[in-house]
Amino acid sequence: MNVTTTTLVAVLAAVVLVGVGSVGVAATDGPGAADPDVDEIGPSDGLPEPVPDFVGDVLDTIGGFLSGTIESLGDAVSDVAASSVGGV
Repeated sequence: MNVTTTTLVAVLAAVVLVGVGSVGVAATDGPGAADPDVDEIGPSDGLPEPVPDFVGDVLDTIGGFLSGTIESLGDAVSDVAASSVGGV
């Protein structure tokens, strides 16, 4: 091997080793890392509120578009949204 190739291999090996080392450090960071008795799991202000019922209908409509049973996604989602607020 020539000097350039050897240097390039050494630099790449160093980058890989540094990257692997930093992943190990990152895994120990976070809530409870220093104190195992800390109960900080999840958002500090609690869980978000449930989504409105029509969100499931919108997701079903998107699934129908992806499976090919619905041709126009925009029109279908507009219909679901309009019917959820008492329109159409």
